[in-house]
Amino acid sequence: MTRLKLLHADLFQALTAVGTKLRDGGDASFELKLALDLLGSLEPSHVARLDGEIANVAGLYRHPPQPLWGRLLSPRPNQSEQLLRMPGLEYLFIFHRDGRLREAALLKITGGLPSPFLFAAVVWRLNDWVAPVREAAIRCANRSFTVTSPSIVARAAAELLVRQASWGRWRGERAVLDRVFSRADVAAQLAELIACQRTGPQASTLREALRTPALDQHLEKIAYEAIQPSVRALALKVLIDRKAEWPSGTVWQWIDKSMGLRRQVAAFDHRIINLALSRTALIAHGVNDRSAVVRREALTGVIRYLPGTTEARAFAAPLLADRSPSVRERAEFILRPSAIGPGSGT
Repeated sequence: MTRLKLLHADLFQALTAVGTKLRDGGDASFELKLALDLLGSLEPSHVARLDGEIANVAGLYRHPPQPLWGRLLSPRPNQSEQLLRMPGLEYLFIFHRDGRLREAALLKITGGLPSPFLFAAVVWRLNDWVAPVREAAIRCANRSFTVTSPSIVARAAAELLVRQASWGRWRGERAVLDRVFSRADVAAQLAELIACQRTGPQASTLREALRTPALDQHLEKIAYEAIQPSVRALALKVLIDRKAEWPSGTVWQWIDKSMGLRRQVAAFDHRIINLALSRTALIAHGVNDRSAVVRREALTGVIRYLPGTTEARAFAAPLLADRSPSVRERAEFILRPSAIGPGSGT
């Protein structure tokens, strides 16, 4: 994306003004407040891509040592002292190119994070390339995440859950994020966001969120009410299978051992979902869904768990004339005489 799409003109000017005031040793409080308000309007998903640009525009980099005559005639303000003196500067110095100042900024933050983007900025520092900064980010997260508004955390989670899987530096640091995303109030807000969003990769977000049980109690509502059909289908599949799966990397799969041919395929981890919901009732709802992708998932559940039963034939028969070829194929398979076997409904 271009700069104007991510770092819009008003924010560019505000950051430039802050940098100029800081460099000249002036009071940047007014400009800083405007810059932080504008930063708060940015999408949390853009934090990694804007990290360096924010620092460059605001001049947040280590200054070269001043010669003696420069220190005597025009002493340059000390950035560490500016950070201590100026309220709110810690949120901007999260993006500083000097790791010592990033660390100091994180250690200064004590309250809840004021916006999803700045919440994401602290999360991004959990994946920082400097180990002391990652340690400071953990301490900051332990203090601040628990007192951050659930709406802010959920908004950030909706953007970060999919992207964080590609962050390579963190190990145990991720547990801090898992804990805050598992808060009951955050889970309720996140479930509402996943269900109500008309665009975006909400099914992928749901899949990643299901690594922990936090959203389990909201799955039935998501399966019935989510706007995006792919989200309803995934929630229904998880409830019918009573199992959540998510990508965990790749593994090698042999194509032909004798020829030494192999390929990498996606690997998945899973956990069992323990909810007292009837499979038959879930399938009954799914076969009547307005979307073919959900009806197809419901019939897949029939094939797996209700083969040869009276319920299976009752679910499949009305869908023989479905407008979706994949739904019709499953209905025809269920109604074949050979498609019989022990049912395991409920």
